[in-house]
Amino acid sequence: MNKILSLRLRTCVNSVRRNFCAPPPSNPSSASGSNPNMSMAPRYQPTDFQKFILVWTKKYKSKEEIPKYVSGEMIDKARSQARIKIANVLMLLTALASFGAILVGKSAAKRGESVHQYNLDWHKKYEEEFKAKEAAKAKNN
Repeated sequence: MNKILSLRLRTCVNSVRRNFCAPPPSNPSSASGSNPNMSMAPRYQPTDFQKFILVWTKKYKSKEEIPKYVSGEMIDKARSQARIKIANVLMLLTALASFGAILVGKSAAKRGESVHQYNLDWHKKYEEEFKAKEAAKAKNN
């Protein structure tokens, strides 16, 4: 019984080590080479959209410079940077739209327009139309 448990435990530990540990670099001198973003061996072939993101985040100067295989770590970093850039642009647009809404609302208030007045006018118009329809029905009968 103890042998079975220790065998299972050993298998689980080895599985965890195999799945979560990065493989050692094959050549120690190339691991600390010119490109620190390439810590793992390139394994992923980027799609056109991923190539666009790699160029947009300035990992490469053009799509032609991107190698056929790129590390997953580089793609993840580029996606994260792109996500941050997009979020910043959206925050800026939201702030500008809010500022514009404030200006439009203030100018409408100066002209005397308000949501409350629009509501009163709509109800008055609706009531007049209803009375006109009732008068037309009474006239036809």
